[in-house]
Amino acid sequence: MRRFTAMLIASVAAVTAGLAGASTAQAAGADSTHAVSGCPVRTTSPMLSRLGDTNEYFPVPNGGFALWGAGWNGLYSLALENEPWYVNRAALTGSLRLWPGGSARTAELCVGEGEDSFRFFYKGTGQVGSRLLVRTTVRSETGTYTYGTTLDASRAGWQLSPVVPVPNHATDTVQQLSIAFVNTTPFDSVRTILVDDVLIDPWRSRNG
Repeated sequence: MRRFTAMLIASVAAVTAGLAGASTAQAAGADSTHAVSGCPVRTTSPMLSRLGDTNEYFPVPNGGFALWGAGWNGLYSLALENEPWYVNRAALTGSLRLWPGGSARTAELCVGEGEDSFRFFYKGTGQVGSRLLVRTTVRSETGTYTYGTTLDASRAGWQLSPVVPVPNHATDTVQQLSIAFVNTTPFDSVRTILVDDVLIDPWRSRNG
């Protein structure tokens, strides 16, 4: 019983330390606002600065899964596990869980021509052959365009994605974006891929 209590106290302490570190890191970078004509105002911050990316980001609606499945469609479940850097202080409780063949897609959101990339965290399976397909769909007055990026998800543990581009097909200043994640691992696997903190970078074009 004493051993269980000690383990429980240690676990709580570790989570508390992680959250405290997240709060300190977030406080180091002041929030700012970013407005695109025709889109909602965004609140941005350098969420990924501890990981070497000093650009400002804002999360897609429910991009940290604090509201569980709100704003997402597809075949997925949710995990009570957060990416370990706690970069999104508004969403510290959950992540998206994708079984082989499972998928999840955001609702459409308004983006400007300068909001041209996004990043996210994902947790690999530790099994060779695991793959995560990231499907980016943009819709403008010129048509609907879909792009796919496949990531190797065989490495175990959480990692930050590379920068995924959002191509601009609008002749005016805004277009509609949706992002989908698909676990394309062969069906004989029983391991899941987790996704958390889907973040859009509105400043990338300015920072080069």
